[in-house]
Amino acid sequence: MTIARLKAKNQITLPQLVIDRLKLRPNEFFQVDIRANYVRLIPVMIEPRYTPDELTAIDRLVEKQGPKAKTVKAGKEFSDYIKRIAK
Repeated sequence: MTIARLKAKNQITLPQLVIDRLKLRPNEFFQVDIRANYVRLIPVMIEPRYTPDELTAIDRLVEKQGPKAKTVKAGKEFSDYIKRIAK
């Protein structure tokens, strides 16, 4: 059993044994789950919301439209709008 300490800013350093065994890398994200009387950390992969082409289209739109840009809702409506103007 390995012991870790909760530090002042609610940080816990994972023991090197855990890092090595799970092949963890710096800046990875975890799902934090509470089960009964223990905390479970599950490594997760975060996918970007927009593709590089969509981000390029957004940049072009901002430069082109400036203050008169159309307002759309985040999510599917925005993605559809970006796809239309990227063509």
